[in-house]
Amino acid sequence: MSGGGAGWNPGTADIINGALRLIGAIASGEVPPANEYQDALSALNGLIKAWQVSGVHVWAQGEGTVFLQPGQARYGIGGDSADHVAQGYAATVAGAPVVAGAAQVTVASAGGIAVGSRIGIVLDAGGIFWSSVLSVVGGTVYLASGVAGTVSAGAVVVAYGAPSVRPLTVIGARAVDLATGVETPLIPMSRLDYANLSGKGAPGGAPAQYFYDPQVGTGVFSVYPAPASGQMAVTLTCQLPLQDVGGAADSADVPQEWISALRFALAVELAPEYDCPAQRFEMLKAMAAEKFAVVAQWDREPEGTTTCPFSQPVYQMIAGALRLCGAVGPQEVPRLGLVENAFASLNAMVRAWQASGIHVWAEEDCTLFLQSGQVRYLIGAGSADAVAVSSQCVETVLAAAGSGAQVSVAAVGEIAAGWRVGIWLDGGSVFWTGVVAVAGAGLTLAVALPSVVSVGARVVAYPCPMGRPLRVPAARRRQFAGGGQAIEIPLVPMSRLDYANVPNKTVPGVVTQFFYDPQLGAGVLHVWPAPADSGSAVAFTAQRPLVPFADLSAVPDFPDEWLAAMRWNLAAELWPEYNGSGKAAGNPAQYVLLKQEAAGKLVVAQAWDREPQSVLFGAGCGPAGRAG
Repeated sequence: MSGGGAGWNPGTADIINGALRLIGAIASGEVPPANEYQDALSALNGLIKAWQVSGVHVWAQGEGTVFLQPGQARYGIGGDSADHVAQGYAATVAGAPVVAGAAQVTVASAGGIAVGSRIGIVLDAGGIFWSSVLSVVGGTVYLASGVAGTVSAGAVVVAYGAPSVRPLTVIGARAVDLATGVETPLIPMSRLDYANLSGKGAPGGAPAQYFYDPQVGTGVFSVYPAPASGQMAVTLTCQLPLQDVGGAADSADVPQEWISALRFALAVELAPEYDCPAQRFEMLKAMAAEKFAVVAQWDREPEGTTTCPFSQPVYQMIAGALRLCGAVGPQEVPRLGLVENAFASLNAMVRAWQASGIHVWAEEDCTLFLQSGQVRYLIGAGSADAVAVSSQCVETVLAAAGSGAQVSVAAVGEIAAGWRVGIWLDGGSVFWTGVVAVAGAGLTLAVALPSVVSVGARVVAYPCPMGRPLRVPAARRRQFAGGGQAIEIPLVPMSRLDYANVPNKTVPGVVTQFFYDPQLGAGVLHVWPAPADSGSAVAFTAQRPLVPFADLSAVPDFPDEWLAAMRWNLAAELWPEYNGSGKAAGNPAQYVLLKQEAAGKLVVAQAWDREPQSVLFGAGCGPAGRAG
C-alpha cells in the first residue's frame, strides 16, 4: 500500500490550465496570459453555477433552521434579510428569571454561545427577543440591548453564529419544538397551493405546511398556519449554492472525484472561444458528458424506504395511490392540491365501504338504559337518552343515602368530571345528570337529585354518549340482578313494517322485540312491549361508522391488513379523474389491470375479515343473530 496521502484537490489555476491544454490553447508548461486566465475563471464560475440546477451535488446539501415569530408566516433567507435563519445553533434555557430591560441573561449552559453570536430568548409574552452577544462570563451572557419583556426561568434560549445563505431548493422541512426537540415533518406546497390559502397571517398553532420561493438575492420561506409562539422553529434540508472560486490557489467547491469532469466540462465551455477544431470539440463533448454521467450517478444517496419526506401511513397510502393511477411520477412528491383531492376521495371511499357491513373491527357491544314506559330511544349526538359503549360503563352503588347534589359511591373506578351518571331512584325511574367533580368517593352532580335515594341504589356512569350506529344486527334484554349476575335474553328483531303493524306500542311488559331505524343524525331504537320498569337495559351489537381521516397524520380506522386494498382501490377511484395523466395516459388496459388488482386485494381483505357463522338460529333470526 502506498504511503501517499489522499487529500489531492488542485487549485483553480490547475483546473483552468488543464482545460486550456485540452483545447490546444496552451502547451504543457505554459501559463495563459492574465486576461485569458481571467476569462477562463469567469467561465469556470459560470459553469459551476449552471451545474447547481442538476441537483445531484449531495455535498452541497445542508441543514438550516428558521426561527419563527408569532403570527409571522413569511421569512427571508439569505441576502440582507432581518429574519433569523441559522446554519447551526446552540440551545439552552434561562437559569433564572429576567426582568424587562435587563441586558444580561443567566443560562443553564453557555456552550456554543460566543461573542458576536446572535441570541434569541423566548419571552413570557410568546415572541422571541433577538440581540447579539457582547460577552460571556461563566453562565452569564451579556447582551447588546435590553430584553423587551419578562423571561421566566426555563425559557428557551438559542444562539447562532453564521446566518444561512439563500438555498436553491428546500428538499424537506420539519417543525421543531425548541423546548423538547421533537420534530414533525411538514407538507410541501406549490406556489399556487400557497397563494390559494386564506388567513396566512392568522396564528393557528404549529405549522403543518410550507412553500419555498427561491427569489433572487433572498429566498422566501412561508409556513402555514402562522405559528402561535416563538418556541417553534423549522429545520430545513436544502440544496445550498456552490461557492465561487477566486484566487489561483482556491479549490473548486466540488469533491475530488468531480475534478476531472469539471476540467473537461470547462474545456467544452471554452472551446468555441478558441476556435477548437470540430473533431476535437466533439470528442471533448463526448468525454465531458461521459465523465459527468458517471460521477453524477455515483454522487447520489440511497433512496429512502419511502418516496416522500413523511412517515404518516395516510400520506404514504395517498402518494402510492397517485403513483399507481399515473397522476404523479415514481420519484415525484405529490403537490398539495393532488393530495387534498385524493384525501377527500379516500374519505368518500371509506364511507362507501361501510355499506358492505363486513368490518368486524367496527362492531362493538353497547348498552341502552331503559326507562319505564319509554319505547323510542335516540342514539347519536345530542340525544338525551342514555346509550354507551358497554366497555366504557362503570357500575357501582351508593355507599350512603343520597340527596341534593352530593352522593358517595362504593367504588369510583374511572369516573371523572364530565361523565354522565345515572342513579336509580327509590321510585323506580333512573335520574341522569352530569358529574361536575370527583373527590375521593364523592360525586358532585350537575343537577341535584329530585328525591332521596337509599343506600345500595344502582349507579352507572360513562364518559361520552355513543354515536349513531349504522346497523344493530342483534340485541339482548339485560335484566339487572340485585347483587348477582345480570341475565341477558335475546330479543327478536323486527322489520320496519313489523313494528309499524304493532297495534299497541306502549303496552307495558317485558321487552321481547326491537326495531332499529338508522335515521340521519341520530338513529332510533324501538323496543316492544314498553318496559314496565327501569330494572333492565338493552345490550346490543352495533356496527359503528368508520372514523374518517381527520388529517394526514391520522391513524387509519382500519387494520394494517387492509392498507394495501385501500391504496389500490383509491388508485382505481382516482384514475377517471386524472385519466391516467402520467404513464398510463390513453391506456384503458392500464385501468383494467388496476381495477382487477384493486378488486382482488379487496376480496382477499374481505374474505379474511369475516367471523365464523353461528350455528344457532332463533325465531325470526338468521345466522349470527341477523334477521333472515
